Amino acid sequence: MAGKINTNDLGRKDLEAWVMDLRARVAQLELQVGTRTVTFVPLLASVATTSFEAVAFTVFPRSGSTLAVDVVTGGALEATAIADGVSIATGSVIAAGTITLQGFLPETWPYGERRRVEVRCRRTSGSGAVSAVVVGAWHR
Repeated sequence: MAGKINTNDLGRKDLEAWVMDLRARVAQLELQVGTRTVTFVPLLASVATTSFEAVAFTVFPRSGSTLAVDVVTGGALEATAIADGVSIATGSVIAAGTITLQGFLPETWPYGERRRVEVRCRRTSGSGAVSAVVVGAWHR
């Protein structure tokens, strides 16, 4: 019968190699599935210009594909998360509130390698400074 495996078809070394390969693959998938909290370091407490300014940054080793960041604002603001020179996500609010930035990490960032991620914000209307604080971030 086609497709049937007999006990003599595979040697012990073949089975050991397959099991070791399977273990390595499962270990890689576990790294990609687990959610990790990411801590950002504040750089600025507020922004007053219409140009993007870095308000917080972090450095961590990539072990997954996505990043989510919550930014609490004191007014109309646009925020973006930048990794490896590429925007991961952008969001905005027209009044005080929370912006959730969520997106995929750039493919140029290899698994296991440490890179810097910045949250940049800019005022979208009005005058004066608008507060911007990263209150949480998760990597999966």
